[in-house]
Amino acid sequence: MKAQIDIGQTYVDRCVDLYMSGELPDYAAATAKYWASELQARVVDACVQLHGGYGFMQEYAICRAYTDARASRIYVGANEIMKEVIARSL
Repeated sequence: MKAQIDIGQTYVDRCVDLYMSGELPDYAAATAKYWASELQARVVDACVQLHGGYGFMQEYAICRAYTDARASRIYVGANEIMKEVIARSL
């Protein structure tokens, strides 16, 4: 998980640099949003597995993170839309 998070962070940082210089293509922004939200879901899912039953109890942060991870794949453009944006760049 750590390696995947580091790789995702590197890509997002590169996209921020491109955005700041006014050179960020739409497909790169869509790729960053898609990759980061899917990565968040995979990592949080693995963490819920590690926490066992506590992962489903609302008073624990891991449960709230799990709920938030699902929503992040919908916010600011659903991941299905991000796939379409990325596909148009191919």
